[in-house]
Amino acid sequence: MLESRSTQDNLLRFLALCGIAAPIVFAILVTVSGFIYEGYSHVTQAVSELGGVEAQYPMLQNVNFFVMAVLFVAFAIGLHRGIGGGSGSKLGPLLVGGFGVSASLGSAFLPCDPGCEFHTLTGTLHNLTGLGGFISGIAGIFVISTRLKRDPNWQTFYTFSWIAGIATLIALLLWIGIAKAADVDSVNGLLQRLFVLSWFVWVEVMALRLFRISAGTRSTDTLAARA
Repeated sequence: MLESRSTQDNLLRFLALCGIAAPIVFAILVTVSGFIYEGYSHVTQAVSELGGVEAQYPMLQNVNFFVMAVLFVAFAIGLHRGIGGGSGSKLGPLLVGGFGVSASLGSAFLPCDPGCEFHTLTGTLHNLTGLGGFISGIAGIFVISTRLKRDPNWQTFYTFSWIAGIATLIALLLWIGIAKAADVDSVNGLLQRLFVLSWFVWVEVMALRLFRISAGTRSTDTLAARA
């Protein structure tokens, strides 16, 4: 029984570390890609343009997308195992994992058109899968919040999760409304990064809590690890 519990905690710790690492690895590689891409602007250009059809070194960013996809799927599994059951027991983690698959894995194999416009089928699919992943991730925050309230190990994160979800949704709407609908290209990259930052803050906080639980800070009233 002790070995089984130890194995569960070690697995949960690894999955939590994947969540902790995902935003950090992504930010570092985006920074490096932007530095070696001559003339690239983090303020005006989208992240996906680093791996787009006009990128100078697209492989680096596309590998970044792929790695992030794997890390986010692992993190989603960790959330499912580390949060007590209840309403939305499986749906929430599936939606978070959907962000990894749709927004990240899709981007790795579907390079965006110049300016991430809708010029080609591949570019269009890139934008649609990306948007689908963004929506999936935000929905996952809200659905997972319903589980947090029922788990003594996570109850104090319930309000934070809702606030983070609302902030991330607002950031997405601002990006789409200003940079896309209103066609204000001068802040496209900045607003996109504001959205990504909002999402990553939630991920980091949740992953760090998951890591603490894996280290033995869980409540004795709840079996946190889930198959």
